[in-house]
Amino acid sequence: MGPDCFFEEETVAVIACEIMEAEIEAVTRSLDAVETHYLDQGLHRTPSQMSDRIQEIVDRLDSRVDRIVLGYGLCSNGIVGVQARTKGIIVPRCHDCIGFFLGSPQAYLDDFHSRPGSYYLTPGWIGEKKDPLSIIEEEYVPRYGRETAEWAKKEELKHYTHIVLVDTGVADLEPMRRMAQKNAEYFSLAYLEIKAKTKAFFQKLAKGPYPEEEFFRVRPGDKIAQGSFFD
Repeated sequence: MGPDCFFEEETVAVIACEIMEAEIEAVTRSLDAVETHYLDQGLHRTPSQMSDRIQEIVDRLDSRVDRIVLGYGLCSNGIVGVQARTKGIIVPRCHDCIGFFLGSPQAYLDDFHSRPGSYYLTPGWIGEKKDPLSIIEEEYVPRYGRETAEWAKKEELKHYTHIVLVDTGVADLEPMRRMAQKNAEYFSLAYLEIKAKTKAFFQKLAKGPYPEEEFFRVRPGDKIAQGSFFD
């Protein structure tokens, strides 16, 4: 198996968070040899369960595909400890999914350093009601009541300066824009849109090549370690 590029006869399995399903499907739906497996975004709240679920799928796929690729970054150590079996695992060198959507780990670092107070939203985050206003309504109000819910989310965002909508090229942007702007107005933040090179990164995720500055390989028998993201 060639480690750096996709060959038609190879079978590839991508295990990813459901937040990026639309972006992954946009580049894989025409590739018969690429299969996709999506996990609930809510697993980010329980990192140990995330790694267990990913491990289950890795173990199930190991004997029947040529390559396993994760559609996850470090994600609060949620993938740390996942063990490669006989095929190894290819992992993006991203701390979280924002690097995927902005087009590369370096693109995220560049954007972060130029505007460190950014709260990023994507079509997937908005569609899954993971924008701040939806989190208030769907998660905080039922638990804490409205007054405490609104106060808590404002406290969480008090050091942010911008709501940044990332146009990943896979959705009708207008309803996403309206929701992102509504968030910016409610939390008194500046609003900005970015047209990112999202597709190029997801094409690499599915088909390669896998440059070392953007991906690392977990050898058969080894486990994903936090330090691999900083090498």
